[in-house]
This record gives sequence, C-alpha cells and structure tokens, in this order.
Amino acid sequence: MTGVTAYARPGSAVAPRWISGAAVLLGAAVALSGQALASTGRPAQAVTWGSMSLSVYAASLLVLVGGGRGRWLGLGRWWFGSWTLLWYGVAFGLASLTWAQAQTGTATQISLSSVLRALWLVAVGMTLWVIGYLVGPGRPATHLGKRAVAALSLRRTPDVRSLLTPWILYGVGTAARVATAVTTGRFGYVGEVRSAVISASSYHQWLSFLSLFAPLAVAASALQVYRERIPGARVTMAVLALAEIVIGAVAGGKQSFIITILAVAIPFTTARRTMHKGLLAFAMIAFLLVVVPFNQAYRDAARNGSGTLSTGQAISAGPGILVQTVTTGDAAGVLSTSTSYMLSRLREIDSPAIIIQRTPTQFAYQSPVQLIEAPAADLVPRALWPGKPILDGGYQFGQVYYQVPANVFTSYAIPPVGDLYRHGGWIPAIMGMFLLGCAARFLDEALDVTANPHAVFLFLLLFPSLVKQENGWEGMLAGLPGTLLVWLVATCLTFRRRARRSPSPGQIRSTDSAQNGGGSVPDRDP
Repeated sequence: MTGVTAYARPGSAVAPRWISGAAVLLGAAVALSGQALASTGRPAQAVTWGSMSLSVYAASLLVLVGGGRGRWLGLGRWWFGSWTLLWYGVAFGLASLTWAQAQTGTATQISLSSVLRALWLVAVGMTLWVIGYLVGPGRPATHLGKRAVAALSLRRTPDVRSLLTPWILYGVGTAARVATAVTTGRFGYVGEVRSAVISASSYHQWLSFLSLFAPLAVAASALQVYRERIPGARVTMAVLALAEIVIGAVAGGKQSFIITILAVAIPFTTARRTMHKGLLAFAMIAFLLVVVPFNQAYRDAARNGSGTLSTGQAISAGPGILVQTVTTGDAAGVLSTSTSYMLSRLREIDSPAIIIQRTPTQFAYQSPVQLIEAPAADLVPRALWPGKPILDGGYQFGQVYYQVPANVFTSYAIPPVGDLYRHGGWIPAIMGMFLLGCAARFLDEALDVTANPHAVFLFLLLFPSLVKQENGWEGMLAGLPGTLLVWLVATCLTFRRRARRSPSPGQIRSTDSAQNGGGSVPDRDP
C-alpha cells in the first residue's frame, strides 16, 4: 500500500537478536536474584538486590514483548503491553530501592522480609501477565474486537468536526468538575475529603465520567494541529493544555499533568512517526522542578495540623505557593529532592508486602468469589440501588491492614497482584494476572493508536487504570463500562459522521487490514 508504513503487530514473531537481548537481561536478573538469596541474613541488602533483579527482569520481558515490533520497544506505538511492563520495572523494581533508606509513616509496619517476599510475588505475577499477553485472548475474541473498532471507524471519520469541538468538550468537562465541587465541597485532593467515603449520589459518578471530556478536548485539539494541520488549532491546543495543567494543579494532583502531556504527545507521534523528544524532556524537567515541589507544598497547606482548608481557601493559597516554588534558586537541589520523592511515591511494593505479611496470619483470605461479585454489583446504577456501598477500597484497605483510624481520610494504592493474592493466595494471583495479560493483548490487537484517531481517546482513558493499576481488581473492572461509554460518546461528539450507506463485507475486511498493517482507515466521505 503506497504511503503507508507497515509495523509489526503484537502477535508477530520476535527477531532472534531481540530474543538474545532478552536472554542476556534474564541471565542478569537471575544472577541478581542469586545475590538476594545469598543475602537473606541481611534483609536490607537482600531487598536491594531483589529490587534490582526485578527491574532487570521487567526489562527482559519488555524486550521480549516489544523487541522488533515498533519504535522504542513498542512504547512509541503506544501499546499497553510495553507501557505496563515499563511501569512494573519502575514502580516495583527501581522504586523499591528506596527501602534501603529509613522508613516513616505506615511503611514502618512492614518488615524487610515481607518486602522481599512481595518482590517474588510480583515477579511471578509479571511472568503470568506476560504469558497471558503472548498467548492472547484467542482468535475469536481478537477478531470480534477488531470488527467492533472497524464498525465505529466506518461510521465516524478520523477528522475532528470543527475548531469549536475541543472547546465544547472542554466546556462539558469543566462544567462537570464545577458541579462536583459545588455539590460535594471537594475538588480533587482539596476541600471536604470526607464526602468521598461517607456519601454518594446517583449523579456524582456520571459527573466524574463527564469530567473526563476535558483531557480528551486537549487530544482533539492536538489531532487538529498535528494530523489535520488546521490553521488556528495550535492556539486552541496551547490554551486548553495550559488550562488543564492549571486546573490539575489546583485540584492537588500530578496525574493530570502527565495525561495532558500524553494528550499532546500521542497525536504528535502518530502524525510524525517519531517521539516528541523535546516535549518529553521539557515535561520531565518541568514536572520535577515545578509540579512535584508545588504539589507537595500545596497539599501540606491544604491539609495541615491545624485543619483542612476549604476548596476556596486552598485555591487562594495556590499563587503564593507557586511563587515560592519557582523562586527557590536551587535547581539541582530541587531536582534531587523531587526525584527521591517521586521514587518513594511511585513505589508500589508496599501494599503487596503488607498483604503477604498479614494474610492469612492476621487476616483470613477473602473469598475469591468477591472478585466476580464485586465488579458485577458495581454495574448496578445507584439510582436503582440507593444503598449501594461506596467503592472506597483504598480507604478501607488502610483501616484493615495499617490500622489507620477511620477519621483519617486517605487512600492506599492496591496493585492487582496484591489484591488477587489476598483473595485466596497464589491461585487467584496467577489466574488473575494471566487474564490481565490477555486483556492487554486484546486491546493492543484491536486498537491501533497510530492509525486510528478514535483509539487515542480510549488509550488516554484507560492509561491510569490499566497501566498504573492502583485501584485494585474491583476498582479497575468497575470503571471499565463507564469508561467505554465515555469513549463512545466523546468519539461521536468529536469526529464527523460518514455518509450513510451500508458497508459491504469487503469494506469491513479492508478496514481490518488497514488496522493490522498500521495504515489509516480510508476516508469514504463522498
């Protein structure tokens, strides 16, 4: 096909040189594991060796999964498989090296031996995840997913409706955020945090879903800039991206900054066939120099020993905190402090470690049936079930495993591998991680972010839950139906409708072929 660059799909064969590279890294991981086993009498050293081993092992799996199948081991192709393995290597491997330092807070309740055992649990879970990814969900499921995406592409063009469309999307997302803040007294991290765990209404979840339109608006404007090259779209993209970063900072979060950068970087990558290295470098420096220190100071001011500031009070304090952040004059010190802080914040091994330490010796295994019942119950709308329990797994986890008082409103990350283990031990962990790997392969086979602009929206929506994996098994599955609904509605609102005519089987097959080969879906507008 002329003008279309073909890229290997996740299921294609791995070149021998990539297999050799993965084998070398695997050998290094085994050697580091041997050092960890030999240092069991010195737990701190054993954890250090084990953390290094896990990070190298994750790198070997990344080379095996993404080697020879796209730019940057599949990261430049925006595959969930590659990004998930990168996250595991950083969050469970490199970040766990911070256990060599003295611990504070609830981490002091975790023994180093439990951390070492948790590293083995994650290594086993990651192995089963990769096996599931390589095996895949099966040809019928994969074919069904491809046809579903192709059917949407046959009804919507890859072009954004107009220059006004991103503004409309952002207006909807902003209105939902304002409505949430007004009705709950909470705006992200600041304000009346108790409302997140003591009360809920039938419309708050829908407001949460509608607020997701805001980052999608940034992506829509970026598609107009880099893919369609529409004059004037660059101003829209700059304004919306800056607004999203500011609003995310006011809400006290860091994730919104990352999602905003992705909303710009992905359209650039898909249009230019290369990573925006300058944007990524600038974003990383700005994140460490400004976003991280501001977020720390802002959160400390919003919740301090004298009480919790209201949303309005926290917002009023924001400009002063920002000025103090950018005028420190010690860039090197800020970079060092922010890097150390982010490694400790990214560290995901704590929850699996405390679970292994206290299950089943102190707390009995929960029933594996809950892994099916809980997500199914979450599908029932609150309007039909007024007494439906609030999904606050991270808050309850802290009360149970860390004995955090109920009046301390904080949430703990629960990676799926740990959540699965506390629901029955090794068997649920092995089976669940295998299924998650199959699901990631299904998405990478069905979607083609580089060729299909509709898939850009779904990647942004699923990235926090499927790559970071901090909400536990129930939280991850519970949000999928609403996320898919947001994607469908946003796609219909954003992209133009094609002329109505019944597609022939040959047209659907040609769309499948375009996705499999990495080509753009042909525009059938008359």
